Amino acid sequence: MADLDAVAAGRVGEGTAGRLSLGERSRRMLMLRGVTAAVVAAGDPGPLPPVTDAVALLLRAEAADARVVSEILTHPAVGVWAVGLLARLRSEGAADAPGGRPLWQDTGYLHTLAGAAAVRAGVGALVRVPAYAGTVCLPTLGRAEFPGPHMEYATAVLETAPGAGATLTLGTRVLRLPGEPGLPGERWHPVRTLVWHPGGDGGPHTLALDDCDPYRDFRELHPTRGSLAGAEEETWRRLFAEAGQVLAARHSGAAGLLSFSLRTLAPLPRMPRFRAESASYSESVGGVVLSEPHDATELAATLVHEARHSVLNSLVHQVGLFRRPDPDGREPGEPLLYAPWRSDPRPTPGLVHGVYAFAGVADFWRVERHALSGRRADLAHFEFAVWRDAVAQALRSLSAPGPQARLTDWGRRFVDRLASWTAPWARERVPSYPLALAREESADLRITWRLHHVRARPDEVRELAERWRSGLSARGVGGAAEPVPQASGGGREPRGELRRVLLADGSLKAARTDHDRRADLLAADRGLVGGDTADALRGYQAVLADDPGAHAAWAGLALALRAADATAATPCLLGRPERVRALALELHADGASPVDPVKLCTWLSE
Repeated sequence: MADLDAVAAGRVGEGTAGRLSLGERSRRMLMLRGVTAAVVAAGDPGPLPPVTDAVALLLRAEAADARVVSEILTHPAVGVWAVGLLARLRSEGAADAPGGRPLWQDTGYLHTLAGAAAVRAGVGALVRVPAYAGTVCLPTLGRAEFPGPHMEYATAVLETAPGAGATLTLGTRVLRLPGEPGLPGERWHPVRTLVWHPGGDGGPHTLALDDCDPYRDFRELHPTRGSLAGAEEETWRRLFAEAGQVLAARHSGAAGLLSFSLRTLAPLPRMPRFRAESASYSESVGGVVLSEPHDATELAATLVHEARHSVLNSLVHQVGLFRRPDPDGREPGEPLLYAPWRSDPRPTPGLVHGVYAFAGVADFWRVERHALSGRRADLAHFEFAVWRDAVAQALRSLSAPGPQARLTDWGRRFVDRLASWTAPWARERVPSYPLALAREESADLRITWRLHHVRARPDEVRELAERWRSGLSARGVGGAAEPVPQASGGGREPRGELRRVLLADGSLKAARTDHDRRADLLAADRGLVGGDTADALRGYQAVLADDPGAHAAWAGLALALRAADATAATPCLLGRPERVRALALELHADGASPVDPVKLCTWLSE
């Protein structure tokens, strides 16, 4: 109970961290047992020895150095590999894979784990391991590259001897690993490490910058991205050290949580400003996939977010917070809930995960905004206000009967503790300008989500259409809205990026225009965010006259009408935008002249 309360408050001490780590190690050992049994049952290991040989080598390495084997088994990529391989073995086309990758390349990862353990534990061994396009990866250690012509899929031989180092042989080419595998050598590229000092008594914290492991990115097995260039590595080192200083100086609780929870970072190319990508996976505890950040503060906030996902994954693996064992599953009839940070509806477990992660983000900006100045402070105030509101909305959703029924007693306690921790934020003052933009952002997110994922009742829409055609009032026609049972739809809105650019730069001159959006709609968005309400209204009306189904234009129109104080037309579009859009589409289907969306909103609001 004390551990659950500590995790809910975002403060993970040494004892809690140790117990969570032991649980993950046990889980990985069970995974290894399941994978081994499945591979043996499948038969035909290809050109590699039986996987039982790899297990035997892991046991020998564990006898020599148990810490090394524990670190290898809990390596984040191992979870990605195990789940992916089991899914492949259980599918009808187990031998098939994207790009024609043979099954033995996946099963052979267990041999590379055993080989890495032998190298690190100083155990003598002769191990055959898979090679891909002339490259051999040894997880947690690095990769070897062999020049010259080579087969796409092949095997190499790793030979280790106590006190004599290790060699890799691919065909007739031999590569000797450095005596200390953490050092670079000719054609040997060790896994890079990032270092920062979180403060306290824990000393420096290291995190692997992994551009080597074929299972480092759960979204793309065997990524085709190349290794980091020297300049990219230096950027990561600098930003990580600076982010560590930010966390150590003002966010001791988050720094401690991050030090315990994150082990590897798989780098992605830099994205445009305010479009950063990051992701984590329930079976890759300790691993994060992250695009190169633009500054240290952005990196610190993202690390806090992903660290909390990782800690909660560890907790869920040991404590039943939800009434179904699969934390990502959805029971029949379970409501899909609004998550302000996602474009898709979420089941209760997904909403709990999101609210926990974004509570950390909100707390980060809550503190950080007082340490910054000028426009950077304005942006931090905005981020705090947006995510404070998002967390509060999600917690209110979780207090409803449906989500409450999905939570166990432990789950309800966790959500209650999280709600108690975040409740005082509502009383914290935010300056008027960033607060106004934050409220607009929150409304935008909610309206856009409803337009994509809430459906007006068809009979209600048909009755409203008949009344409109007949010149009658809409009064008295109403019905319950129904969430659309789908897990995708919508997407990142450029308006959120535009608001952040405006706060950061003071104007929209530097805002990018390369969004996948028609030019007139993007121009209306720029008018709305930049304060030209009249231009925005004209733009959205023109878009809707041409395309009455445009979700983004309806959301933009709702915000523009509110900014223009068009009280007669605004209420229905803010409260039930899906009904207005559905009615406009119904009327458009008649083939008559386009309906003025503002007049339609006014009619519905009377």
